[in-house]
Amino acid sequence: DPPPAAWTSFIVWGLNLVTFGMMCGALLPGPILASMLGRRLTTSMGGLTCFLGCAVVAWLSGGSRAVYYLGRFLTGFGCGIACYVLPMYNAEVATLNIRGLTGSLFQFMVVVGGVLAVICFSIPGIDWRQGFLVPGYLGLLVGIGALACPESPRFLVDRYGKEKGRAALQRVRSHLSDVDGELEYIDQCLREERAAGKVSYLELFTKPGLRYRLFVACFLQAAQQMTGVNAFLGFQTDIFHAAGYSSDEIVKFPDGPSNIIQWVFIVGSVTGLLLVDSKYGGRKKQLLGASAFMGPPLLIAAVLHFVNGAPVVTAYMLWIFSFGFQAAWGIVPWFYPAELFKMNERERALSISTFCGFLFNLLVGLITEALYHWSQGGMFLIFGLLNVTNCIFVAVCMRETKGVPLEEIPALFGPVNTASKKGKTGEDEENVVQGVTV
Repeated sequence: DPPPAAWTSFIVWGLNLVTFGMMCGALLPGPILASMLGRRLTTSMGGLTCFLGCAVVAWLSGGSRAVYYLGRFLTGFGCGIACYVLPMYNAEVATLNIRGLTGSLFQFMVVVGGVLAVICFSIPGIDWRQGFLVPGYLGLLVGIGALACPESPRFLVDRYGKEKGRAALQRVRSHLSDVDGELEYIDQCLREERAAGKVSYLELFTKPGLRYRLFVACFLQAAQQMTGVNAFLGFQTDIFHAAGYSSDEIVKFPDGPSNIIQWVFIVGSVTGLLLVDSKYGGRKKQLLGASAFMGPPLLIAAVLHFVNGAPVVTAYMLWIFSFGFQAAWGIVPWFYPAELFKMNERERALSISTFCGFLFNLLVGLITEALYHWSQGGMFLIFGLLNVTNCIFVAVCMRETKGVPLEEIPALFGPVNTASKKGKTGEDEENVVQGVTV
């Protein structure tokens, strides 16, 4: 029997309030905190706020629906702040030869967290309170761990001058005895940007080159949601039931079909992060290549539904799709937007692009149930076609940023505010900074 309508409403509100909290956290306090307190403290505040929200749900709700909803919102609010600032921190700290790899670790840890959650929930005696606290514990770890990390050298140079950033840069370039060359290059670029002034929200939408970069950043994060990954994860139980699996078989650890998705996620994300900065990979190349693992399987699944084909094939199509998603679409949209903007643009631009990602997460979640009950084949067909349009967007609108110094990326997309005064080429900077300590 279907669950009562009141229970369904309770669950849906709890899920959507987390996403709404993420939207608010990324859009409103994120850029303010990152500008005033820096990247390190903002990350810490995001993690601690996430823990607070989980604690409110687990320990303080006491049967109160309002308190439960507040806790869910706070959980998302903290996650939104952290998801906004962490890609920014990575872009500003990592060297160009590993910037994609370290940025990909963001999504890899999301996948690992999903696997850990599955393992935790399979342990006998884990009650609902501990279930809600699992992400809170990880948020607490982030909140405390961030305090042990150095501040972004670019933030320190921009706010307090070149010498204030020297110690932080030396710490993240610990294998080098001399960081003067990179420090001078960063300072020169930031002085030019400061002379142009901080970019306003209005300018983000009106300056041609900047407007285009903002569009690319926003559409890429929205496109990640339009792949349909969360739709299929949300209805995977129904899909596997239709494929002939029982409820116990679906959740069986470690080889149930829902757990196979988690293992495929890990393989895909590891594959992606190993390729993204290598000569075989790259941002555009991987997004385009991964689309071959995503669009066609969904279209095949749609056809099978329309012709009453074998449902078990749909399960295999879902696993293939999952690998393709994590190999590129799961990792690149998180770090690529942070690469597109100059220091005087990044804080406000990323708040908007991150907001767009969470907004489309919410919208896709709201329409997926209606699509699924309208036509399962139709749902596969729509998301399959959306993956095709995503592929067109990548081919036409994106630029490859692999191996390009951070300060030189905006010029790939059109005019910038200041004249280009390259202190180092991509090869020169790579010779200066070959690694990073996180």
